[in-house]
This record gives sequence, C-alpha cells and structure tokens, in this order.
Amino acid sequence: MLETYKKQHAKTIIQYLVVDFNGQILETDNVLFDIKNEQNITNINPFFETLIPLLKSENEDYFFNCIHLHLNEKLITADISLKTFNKETYPLITIVDLTSHYKHYQTTAQVRNESVINSEVLELKNSYLKEKEEFKNRFIANFSHELRDPITGIITFSDILKNTQLNDEQLNYLQILKSSSNFLKKMVDDILDISRIEVGKLELTIKPFDIRSLIQDINANYSIRAKEKGLEYFSSIDEKLPAIVGGDALRLRQVLTNLLDNAIKFTEKGNITFNVSLNQIRAQKANVHFEITDTGIGIAPDKLESIFENFTQINNPLSFKGAGLGLAIVKYLVELTRSKISVKSSLGKGSIFSTNINFKIETSKKPHKKDKTLIKEIRSDKKFNILLVEDSEITQLSILKILAKKGQFFLDIVSNANDVIPRIESSEFDLVLMDIKLQDQWGDEIAKKIRKLPEREHKKVPIIALTAKVFSEDLKKYKKAGINDVIKKPFDEISLLNTIGKYLK
Repeated sequence: MLETYKKQHAKTIIQYLVVDFNGQILETDNVLFDIKNEQNITNINPFFETLIPLLKSENEDYFFNCIHLHLNEKLITADISLKTFNKETYPLITIVDLTSHYKHYQTTAQVRNESVINSEVLELKNSYLKEKEEFKNRFIANFSHELRDPITGIITFSDILKNTQLNDEQLNYLQILKSSSNFLKKMVDDILDISRIEVGKLELTIKPFDIRSLIQDINANYSIRAKEKGLEYFSSIDEKLPAIVGGDALRLRQVLTNLLDNAIKFTEKGNITFNVSLNQIRAQKANVHFEITDTGIGIAPDKLESIFENFTQINNPLSFKGAGLGLAIVKYLVELTRSKISVKSSLGKGSIFSTNINFKIETSKKPHKKDKTLIKEIRSDKKFNILLVEDSEITQLSILKILAKKGQFFLDIVSNANDVIPRIESSEFDLVLMDIKLQDQWGDEIAKKIRKLPEREHKKVPIIALTAKVFSEDLKKYKKAGINDVIKKPFDEISLLNTIGKYLK
C-alpha cells in the first residue's frame, strides 16, 4: 500500500545534470525541465554562467540557495548544488525545486516583518503621544503659573483700591474688574483640572465637612448673582440631611458651582432652583440628591451627550463666554464618586441637571469651621521678620502692600534662588514665604536645604509655599521637603494673612 501511495502522491522535486568541464550537458533525467543533451548549461539560464569557473575544481561542494529558474515557461525557486570530483569524473549539478517552501517562508517572513513594523510603529506613536502629552502638561502648568501671578496682583490691588475713597462710578468699575479676575481665575483652574483629568491624576480627598454650611454658602453667593441678572433664585435643603458628612467638599463645591454658573449663564428670564434632598441612609452612608433647574434656552435632544465633552459649547460662543470645560469637569468628578450626572432639557423651556452622591456618615467628627471672610488678628506687639522668596515683581509688590498695611511685619525679599541660604544664615526670620516655581530652582528643593542647616532655628522656621500646584502628590512632596503649609495662587489678603497668622505668636 505504501508503494502505491508513493507512486500516486509522491512528487519528484530533484533533477540531476552531468556536465563536462566546459559546461556541456552530457546527461540529465529531465524531472523538472526538459533539457536536451549536448547543449551548454549557460543556455539554460544565466545563473549557470557562475558555475563554469568552478567545474574544473576537484573534490569540492558548492551550494546556492533560493535561485529563480525560468525555463520553458516554467518558473521555480530552487536550491542548486555543484559537486566536483577528479579529472577523470565529470561534475554533478543537482537542482532541488523548493518553490512551495520559499513561498511559505516568504509569507511567514512578510507577516513577521509586518508585525514587527506595526509593533515599532505603535511604539513610535505611543512615544510621540507620550511626549506630546508631557509637553502639553508642562505647557499648561507653566502657562497656569505665569497667569496666576498677574491674577494675584489684580485681586490684591483691587482689594487695596476698594479701601480707598472711591465714588459710586469707580466702585462699579472696581466690581467689574474683580468679577473679570474671578472669571479668569476659574478658567485657569478649569484648564489645569482638565489636564490632570486626562492623565488620571485628579483625585478626591475625603474629609469630614458641614454639608449644610457648604450649601448655604453657595446659596448666599448665587442668590446675589441671580438677582444681579434679574432672575429669581429658589433653594431648599432637606431637614433630614446629616450635618457632617465625609467627602471632598472642594470638589462638591466645584460640581455645584459649575452647574449653577451654567444655569445663570443660559437663563435670561425666569428662575433658578437648587434643591438638595436626602434619598436614604444605609450602611453608614448618606445618598444625597442634588438638582438644579433653570428656565433658560434649553438643549436640543441630539446635543445632550456632547455637552459633557471637553471644549464643547453647543451655543453661539459669541453670545456665551466660556471655554466649554465646566460640564466635562462635572462629569468626571461625579463619576469619581461612582455616580452619574443626568440632564433633562427642552429647547426654549430650560434644563434640569441632577445627580445622587454617596457621603460617609461622620457622627464622631466635627470639621474645623473657618471664617473665610475675616482676617484673624495676630495678638502680639512684636514685629515679625518674614523672608519672601519670589521672582515675580507683581507678587512681591502684592505681598509687600498687604503686609505693610498691617504694620506688624518686616519683609525681606529674595528673587534669586541662590541667595536664599546665605540670607537665612546671616539673618533671623520668623517665617519664610517660598514660591515653588523659581527660575533656577524649585522651592521645595530650597526648603530641603534650609532644613539641613545646622542651627536649630533654621530647622524649625515655618516655611509656607506659594504655588498653584496643590494636588495631593504635590502636597505630599512639599510636606516631605519640610514645608509647613501652602497658600494657593492666586491668593487674596485674607488667605495670606490668616495662613501666616497660624505660625506667628
């Protein structure tokens, strides 16, 4: 049976040629090609010209791989060998048809090469995207930092100007100036937040806070803003709402104020309603429902999803200012709490934005209440020496004016990072205000050097950072460097003086 199968299915792929020392064909079996005897091998295919000089060698073996032979309208890819003997024995040429083998090999190699190329292309794309992302984030961080110094100057000198003798018209101009600076500050914060969201570094910080007080504070602000636009403002807080809950008060405020900003922006007449109610308390968690309703221009059904995309504003940007970042930030922050933001809207009738958020029940903890509208006086007759490390002249002048007005401080200013350590070694300071992003060094690196100085007073002197970089990983880095506290740029008179006052007695 085996012999029968071999006869039926075996394919002969080898042809032998015996040639003389000049290449004349003496004998061949014609398995692959029909070749006549007594013709020269050079007439079969140009390749065989390379064998002529080798025919007269003795007892040698020559091998040639992947040779394309085209003869009598037949094309094969073959391995060819030449074996020579002695002067009395003619050379033997062997042609092995490996066409199928080479086709398979070529296909496999091509697939492998394409896979390698695609992998390298993907790696290059990822590398490019990573570099692009890093460049964008560096640009946004630097851009944000450079903007915050002039914003600080605007806020500081607006407050100083407010306490001078101004007529009603000038006060109105000042209010416009302050409103514009607050809007610019919010835009900068939103851009920085979006950059952090895109790299997954915007996180929640869970602490106990008074949720009722936060809602009342928001209502006090937005009832005035609604009234200024000629709108009615209604609000209700569920009496069953726990007073103290565990959550991120800053991000909750950001969500609610972004939604209220939009409600007021897109409502020309009618009212704004802000309701907060308790859904349920279960497993030491309070599920709270927030709902903001307006009677504004509304949103078309086909636009309800796109409003949460970055830099998207579905209405005429000439009519409504903003970068279209607020709702994208709201969506991300709400989803961080494992919840969703919902919207219902009708064109020309208004919109309803709502969400349900879980908070921890904090029965044993009470948040430290801070009055953000009052400056806490430093009860001391001593004048305190403060070192300001800052390279922005606007911020230098802003802090100088704020501290000079109090009459309790001597201010020494250093602009060059390299001068900080010599100045501290030669003078005694009660407190150091340190900008984090200086021209030559980072402020936290300078703080580390201060803490390594041998004198005890240098190790203990309070260091307060001035910076816009206040995310959790930044704060951990500052604490590790020996920085006691942080004042976020842009700051105002109240935040500056109250933070300084915590460390001076």
